[in-house]
Amino acid sequence: MTKKYTYLVHIALFLAAMILLCLGFFLENPNGGLIAEQRAMPTCKEVQEVAEETRSDVAAPQGVTREFHFTLDNNLTEKQLMFYVINSNTKVYINGELVFDKHRIETNKVSATGCYWVNLTLLRADNGKEVTVELQPLYAATVKRAVTFYEGSQYPLFWKILKQDAVFCFFGIFLILFGIIYLGIAFYYRVKMRIRLNLSSLGMVSVLVGCWKISDTCLITWLLPAHVRFFSYLSSIAILLLPFFVAMYINISARPHSTIQRAMYGLMIGNAVLAAIAGLLHLLRIVALRESQGLFVYLILAEAIFMIVLEFVIYPRHRNDMRHKLFMASVICLMLSISLDVLCFLIWHSSNLMFFTMIGIVVYIVVIGILTLRNAQDKLFRDKATGLYNRNKCNELIHMGIAPDDRLCFMMFDLNGLKKTNDNCGHDAGDQMIAKFAEVLRNSIPAGNFIGRSGGDEFISIIYNTDEERVKKIIADMWEQITVFNQENEHGVWQLGTAVGYAFVKEVGSRSYKDLYKLADKRMYENKRAMKAVRTE
Repeated sequence: MTKKYTYLVHIALFLAAMILLCLGFFLENPNGGLIAEQRAMPTCKEVQEVAEETRSDVAAPQGVTREFHFTLDNNLTEKQLMFYVINSNTKVYINGELVFDKHRIETNKVSATGCYWVNLTLLRADNGKEVTVELQPLYAATVKRAVTFYEGSQYPLFWKILKQDAVFCFFGIFLILFGIIYLGIAFYYRVKMRIRLNLSSLGMVSVLVGCWKISDTCLITWLLPAHVRFFSYLSSIAILLLPFFVAMYINISARPHSTIQRAMYGLMIGNAVLAAIAGLLHLLRIVALRESQGLFVYLILAEAIFMIVLEFVIYPRHRNDMRHKLFMASVICLMLSISLDVLCFLIWHSSNLMFFTMIGIVVYIVVIGILTLRNAQDKLFRDKATGLYNRNKCNELIHMGIAPDDRLCFMMFDLNGLKKTNDNCGHDAGDQMIAKFAEVLRNSIPAGNFIGRSGGDEFISIIYNTDEERVKKIIADMWEQITVFNQENEHGVWQLGTAVGYAFVKEVGSRSYKDLYKLADKRMYENKRAMKAVRTE
């Protein structure tokens, strides 16, 4: 792998280190410690003997009410009764006395309660009393969801939830921040550079996935119990909008005017219409957003599969392109993980098990973002005729660059006879001449050094960690290639030739590229005048 991809290796190593640190932190099990049980830290245990029954109830949103019965055990200190509820009306009775009641707005049949924690402080007098919990699921998907009841202190249960969801919240926040950064970069390039990047749609996908993941964790509702309905709607809206922006991302990434791009246009319109209909049905209190989100999850799954198939189809065309290999690997990794997670969601109606998917998403967002920025830089700083860096990049380097050490050489080349070729043979011949000379420079100058076209017939190169002997060898290799080409094309309409000038940092006494450029330019024109004098003789 070449130097320009080493940063991807560094990112992969950083992510791997973060994952190992998280696993080490959350999977550690303490050994030994306390002997006297009466001095034990507050504990929390799962209620084991729970009787459950489901009865028909015409007044319930889904026509059923689930009842749970168990007896309180007061052997624990700092007693709490805690359990997690997913979009259900909830009533809790202790010995027949109603102590907790949470339900959705009665006048709005599509409103949600959200997912929330019931956290009741129990008294010592409650020891041995019977608890009855009534749940009325609001949506069909939550009718058979398992409910786990806990007795004891809040602290151990909070620690359990933290270990379960902290990584997902971290990745969710990371995705939101990256998405915002990408949106800012895309806006800057669009306004200042007049370049349209697919970072805008990728940024929206990143933000929406991050919002979806954070709002679907048990931890966020534990920390912010007063805003559970907000996070419930945030999760639904993120799922509704995701297919549209995934289709937009594929559309922007596809070849212009291709069948894929046209198909994605249609899919974008379809997704937008479906999302608008779902929102309108919710506002009209006909169908809740939560009940329609299954369709959009299927759309996300379909688009993920489509992208995997697309990558396999186009891979042979870019078999030797390292950037495309990285892109393909990240897409396949991401889409496979998302597909598996979406299937889990459709089967178990929960997105709690998204650890590897979140890793895949983070890797994808980082890799694709970097590759997109590099492509944007290429558009901004690459010369179309040669593939070398263009005048903008050369000028930026000359005016702002500083040599890292004294072993740097600044070289300049002036292509001989370009104006004459353009005048006599046309600009197509001149473009061929420029492209051939650029090829000669790439073959002569070792990889990892800078080569650019600074003007119509002028080129520059910056050779790092070198000396005069190596520079002379570069020039000799260049002239050998030029000679071979001219001999093979002896009767061609044009011949290659160039004037060369170079300068070392130690000669200038300054590390400024601007000072090096001046001396190299002066020597190049001296070489050009000497070559003309020889031809005149």
